[in-house]
Amino acid sequence: MIKTIITPTIAICALCGALHAQAQTTTIADWDFDTLGTIAAPYNTPSATTGTGSASILGMNNSYNGTTSTADGDVTSTPNASTGSGSYAWRIRGTTGNGYSTSAPIGTQGVEFDASTTGFENIQISFDIYFTTAAPAEIQLQYTTDGSTWINASELAYATKSSYILNNSSNPNLVNGTYFYETGGQAWYNELTANLSLASGVANDSSFGIRIVNAATGTAETTSTGAAYGNSSGNWRFDNVTITGTAVPEPSTVALMGLGLAGVAALRRKLKA
Repeated sequence: MIKTIITPTIAICALCGALHAQAQTTTIADWDFDTLGTIAAPYNTPSATTGTGSASILGMNNSYNGTTSTADGDVTSTPNASTGSGSYAWRIRGTTGNGYSTSAPIGTQGVEFDASTTGFENIQISFDIYFTTAAPAEIQLQYTTDGSTWINASELAYATKSSYILNNSSNPNLVNGTYFYETGGQAWYNELTANLSLASGVANDSSFGIRIVNAATGTAETTSTGAAYGNSSGNWRFDNVTITGTAVPEPSTVALMGLGLAGVAALRRKLKA
């Protein structure tokens, strides 16, 4: 009879394998507008194309520009998001009067994406955003853990050009904290990210959501050229907005791992005896 000898090393590798299976990244919700093709306005509340989630337009119902503006989103061909030349994007604007305004308070105009993270931890955010030349050039990423209180995400990052991530602590017309300021215009800025794995309350949260909204108001709100925003043109477009996480280990799995590690320790002691 051939006996199988389980060494401590083999046992540890088996336990690590079980942990790895638990830690694989999962898409909780993704809004990939490339899969939809052109959709005429008004298209203001798209559901996630992968997973479960909802989205909405913020702050486009207003009378800031001397007109009565209402949200008027659509999906339009906008090549060269992170998925390539066939990209489509969710275009955010109002009608009439365009909707965007320097009179809008900080954090009130843009988009919201909501998706429960119940059963998941190590939450990560990624999105592509397109600015037209005349669009407001400053945005911030916010998140919520209760559906009503919104927190500026200091974790916002842009690996392609880190100098576009700025921080304000003195200008009252800019968000207090981290924001993104683009200076190119009429282009995609792909794969902005935020690692929220250490953010309190984000994991396993049924009320989780994010907002991508204006980081400036008044004289601080400018176009990509640095000129004062003109209130009558320009828009933002979004694609590949993704919320991911890793599965929270089941209590039974955690208990099994503890027993397994205790067994490995006992085996080590026995082998040394």
